[in-house]
This record gives sequence, structure tokens and C-alpha cells, in this order.
Amino acid sequence: MAAKCQAEAIPDRIGDVTKLVGFALGSPIVQTAAASPHWREVYACTPSAGGRLLEGYIDLLYRTPEGLVVVDYKTAGTNDRAQLDERVAGYRLQGGSYAISVARATGEPVVRVAFLFLTPGGAVEIDLADLEQVKAEVEQLIASGDEVVLA
Repeated sequence: MAAKCQAEAIPDRIGDVTKLVGFALGSPIVQTAAASPHWREVYACTPSAGGRLLEGYIDLLYRTPEGLVVVDYKTAGTNDRAQLDERVAGYRLQGGSYAISVARATGEPVVRVAFLFLTPGGAVEIDLADLEQVKAEVEQLIASGDEVVLA
């Protein structure tokens, strides 16, 4: 962990990072993923209209009997649910893009996209509630040729 903190230019934050990693590893969604077929740091890429690519890196992907689940880790300075819900609204297109990319690449349905916020008070898991609607919005953006770059 010290080497990673050094590489990220935050060597003085090793205690904070260790605490947040512990919260992630102890969270129900990560525990479920660990007991299932799972993959970390998955590059997902699929061609879209106009020869462009829909791509991104997925923090955690795992398989359930119903389909695949995408987990995206986020850090947050608060565990206030209203503030975290606002952040999820900002990540909607990212989550929808991941779901589309994974489904196209694997031929399997993505049944859930969850954001796991690592906060000073613990891990807070929030699902992308309107996944089908978000995927439709992303598909519309692709069809219209609009480019949205999400960091």
C-alpha cells in the first residue's frame, strides 16, 4: 500500500487509504463479488456509431445467476446520503456506458451498476436505480454523435 501511495504522490495519506480499503473489502457488495466469479480493473471497450469507441475501466465486475454486476469505487468526504445521491446523478452516464460496453463485449446482461462510496464513516453502496433509462440515454447520445468525456 505504501508503494501505491508513493506512486500517487500521497505518501502521507497511507493511514487514510488503508482505512478506506478496509471499508471497501468489508462491504457487502465486495464480499459478494469475492465469493463469485469476479474481475478487477476491467477495460471495457465497444465500437459505437460513427466508428467511435465507448470505453472505460471498471473497478470491479462480477457474475451472479441473474447477470453481471458493475461496481465503481468512489471516494467521498461525507456519508450524507443526499450529497452522495447528487454525486450518483453526475455518474449516471458513466454507469450506463459501462453497462452497455460490458453487455456488448460479453453478450451477457448487466443487471446492476453500483457505486461504492468510501467515506470517513464507512462504505456506502448506491445502485444506479434507473439503469435501463440511463442506457437508453447513452444510446441516444451515441446515435446523435454527441461526445461526452467522463473522467
